[in-house]
Amino acid sequence: MNIELKELIQTVKDELLCYENMEPAAAQWEKEFLAWLNLPENKKNIIRKGNSQYFKIKDEEEIFEIANSYIDAMEENTIKNYWKSF
Repeated sequence: MNIELKELIQTVKDELLCYENMEPAAAQWEKEFLAWLNLPENKKNIIRKGNSQYFKIKDEEEIFEIANSYIDAMEENTIKNYWKSF
């Protein structure tokens, strides 16, 4: 399943916003995701079709896992590792 990057960003942010006081975290995730996209490493989950970019996921459950893993990384102070393994 492929999801357009704009939709992925919005969906992950929406999931983060389900938790109380997560507005700054949702904005931070988006900022860090966009920075991750600009890293020169090969990203096996990014697919380009014409002028559009998509993120390859197994299913919609993976989006929730992305958000929940970010919350865990915030709590454990391991955000750098989160993005290394993203």
